This record gives sequence, structure tokens and C-alpha cells, in this order.
Amino acid sequence: MGSRKTNAKGRQLQDLLEEEKIDWILASQPLLSLISSVDTHPTIGSSSGHKPLTFEVSIGAEHKSTSPRTSFNFKAANWITFRKTLNDQLQLWNLSRTISTTVKIEEYNMFITNSLLEATHAAIQKLKQATSSYTISEATRNLINLKHHHYRKWNKHDQDADKQLYYGYKLLLSNSLRNDRKDHY
Repeated sequence: MGSRKTNAKGRQLQDLLEEEKIDWILASQPLLSLISSVDTHPTIGSSSGHKPLTFEVSIGAEHKSTSPRTSFNFKAANWITFRKTLNDQLQLWNLSRTISTTVKIEEYNMFITNSLLEATHAAIQKLKQATSSYTISEATRNLINLKHHHYRKWNKHDQDADKQLYYGYKLLLSNSLRNDRKDHY
């Protein structure tokens, strides 16, 4: 620190205090380096004197990759086919081979794993991914607009009729979305 009369840091601090603009952004160091264009805005009806800040963070959202794991419908499995395919695969192993080293243990482990995978793919259906997106129908789109319209109207005028319409459209919308999902899958 210092005094505004004796050094540059003191003058800089005094200028900052006289400007009455102190911006506080609490963030971790890596994030702090990505923050730019900080602006202070006038208070919005608050008597505390705190002023809102806006700033830019130059960081993009990373795409979350889908899980490589495959889901299977074990309830619809054909267990007879599974056992037959697994037995056929396991018969391919040469029984006279000795398993005496870690490399041979790993080989045998991979052989069993691949045999199980082969039998699984032959006898068990894959589940459809529930996270895939689908397009909603025009009727659903209209119900969304009507629900939002009556919600805003209900909040603005506090009319019981708008409240009833909002909840009615909300129920219709949930049914319509369920139908859209059924039609997609």
C-alpha cells in the first residue's frame, strides 16, 4: 500500500476509492483469468448500495459425450440361445494350453470376456436410449404457448379462472409430451 502523496500505488488506491466503483468477483484463479468486460450498473431498487455487475467469461461449454456402455433388455433375453452360443464359443478354447504366466491369464480372461459378449449380442436385445431427442408436435407447441400465456395472466391479474386454465393446460401438455415420446419410439 502507501500514501497518495508518497507513491504511485497509493495514488492508484486513492483514485479507485474516489471513483466509488469497486467490483468484486469471487472466482477461482483459472476462472478469474477468463473474465473480461466487467461493468458496474446502477442499483435496482435496493437500499443496500450494492450494484450489479455484468461480465464476460470466455469459455465454451464442452459437449458431453454419450456413455459407451450398451444397455441390454435382460427381461426379453433368449437364455437358451445365450447358453448355446456361450457353450459354442467356450468350446473354441484349446484345453491343452497351460495358463502359467500373467500374459496367458490375460489372454484367457479376454477369451472369456469376448465369449460372453458374443453370446450377449446374439441372445439379448439392446435397449433404446431414452436420452435421444425428438421433435415435439405442433399441438404440443401450442399447448406450451397456452400454458405460459395463462400462467403469466394468472400472475398478473390473480384471477381464479386463469389459474384453472393454467393447470388444465399443464395436464394436457404432460399428456401430449408423453404421446410425442411414444410416437418417437
